[in-house]
Amino acid sequence: MAKSISIIIVGAGLGGLSSAIALKRSGHNVKVLEGAKEISEVGAGIQVPPNTACILDAWGLLEKMEEKAVAPVSVIMRRYSNGEVICSNQLKPDMIENFGYPYLLAYRADYIEVLYNAALELGVEVIVNARVQSVDEENSRVKLFDGRTFDADLIIGADGIRSKVRRAVIPNQEIMSYSTNCAYRATIPAEVMRSDPEIAHLMDECNSNFWIGPNRHLVGYPMKGGELYNLVLIVPGLTESDKWNEPGNLQEMRDSFSDFDPVLRKVLTHITNCRKWALAELPTLPQWVSRNGNIVLVGDSAHAMLPCLAQGAAQAIEDSATLGILLSNINSLSEIPRLLRMYERIRRPRAEIVQKGSLDNCINWHLLDGPEQVSRDKAMASGSDPRHPGAKATKSKGPFQWSNKDFPTWLYGYNAISVAKNVLQEIIETPSALEVRPSL
Repeated sequence: MAKSISIIIVGAGLGGLSSAIALKRSGHNVKVLEGAKEISEVGAGIQVPPNTACILDAWGLLEKMEEKAVAPVSVIMRRYSNGEVICSNQLKPDMIENFGYPYLLAYRADYIEVLYNAALELGVEVIVNARVQSVDEENSRVKLFDGRTFDADLIIGADGIRSKVRRAVIPNQEIMSYSTNCAYRATIPAEVMRSDPEIAHLMDECNSNFWIGPNRHLVGYPMKGGELYNLVLIVPGLTESDKWNEPGNLQEMRDSFSDFDPVLRKVLTHITNCRKWALAELPTLPQWVSRNGNIVLVGDSAHAMLPCLAQGAAQAIEDSATLGILLSNINSLSEIPRLLRMYERIRRPRAEIVQKGSLDNCINWHLLDGPEQVSRDKAMASGSDPRHPGAKATKSKGPFQWSNKDFPTWLYGYNAISVAKNVLQEIIETPSALEVRPSL
């Protein structure tokens, strides 16, 4: 009979709550520690691709997400200066036809709400105002700043890019995040968008639009069931403080896009407030699992990435689903370290490819006007790999997802639950596979 273990998850973001759901579904005693005073999320957009939707479906949550989200018709890449279409990729109904699941645009707060409610319904205990001071690997213990301590058989770090848990996994190395970009985030009510005839079509056409230009780009799309228009504006620079997000300067934001499409500039006049976010990614970590094998990292604490593939949350949820399956058939505590290392062998190669793809996309989108940019645009329009203009990218797993023929299948056709179940079945049938199985 499978053994139930005690699990502490640090962080109640998308990665933490999805880990809680996956591991509670596998029969474990799960407790989540969240440093904030309440479970909440800023009003920003987030994308839910098919490789996430298939997991939500397995957990019985996809229908709830679809009720709150928008399914875009296409992704449209535009030239920054005049809005001219460089290329367009149809998502609806193509995503369902090709991968079995939709591509959704959601409101991040709605996403958190769906996962949080699901975790509570399963019996997960979520403790707020629980700021972690330290993690003790030897005693498998989490200590809070208020003096409380929590012991568990397994500790999961889902506490983001500035992870406290990661210090226990990699104790002798300072892991520095880095980026040269930041992002303004803003929303505009649907009625405001529709009141202006010059921009109303952006709300009504239900597409995800990208304006790409020198050193910066902008993404805009409807969300929250069509109630809001979401904008993410990526620019060079850093935030002015040590905070991850802070109030943004509207004029500074508009000035950063003063040479962009007049239609887009008109959209920006309707923004009444915005937030400025630091963007960062992590270097490749030496390991995701602690020396004793009782602490593991998921999501941004393991592989934080830039948002230019819209896969940060998706990869965190794939991590969670993989852990949930691999830990669903534990017979003794001694199995945990080996299963966690198997989790890392499954997840690390894929997450690192996506992480690099996100960076490569950012570089490609931000090319200065000139021969490279012209070649990129021609490649995007023709469906070839922009790194090798004129050569059809039929076998590459490169990052340029809208012009690479194989990459969407590799990215969106992946089902983390099925992959983990196949590995677990192999382990059950051949226990030695736990030691020798190569990375996937």
